[in-house]
Amino acid sequence: MKKQILSVVAVAAFALTSLSSCVTVSSGAALTEKGPIGQKVGEAKSSIILGIWSSKGEQNNLKEAAKNGGITKVSQVEYIDKAIFLGLVINRTTRVYGE
Repeated sequence: MKKQILSVVAVAAFALTSLSSCVTVSSGAALTEKGPIGQKVGEAKSSIILGIWSSKGEQNNLKEAAKNGGITKVSQVEYIDKAIFLGLVINRTTRVYGE
């Protein structure tokens, strides 16, 4: 009886962890080596569903993120991917910092 309960708990735990979402942050490209990151932050978001961009896919770029934050001089860029349901849906955010 205890083995059956332990098996059910193990299978449930595996299913729960494999179907949960995870977040990947690629804090990348510092475009300026010296100086502050910047006071302003801009974001552009899109989704990828089953490997196909949503209608906002083309709007997720550095230019759009800088425009949304009122940034004219970009100093750092971050890419944030949040995968849901084993990566079938990916929410992608481009975040820029600057002045």
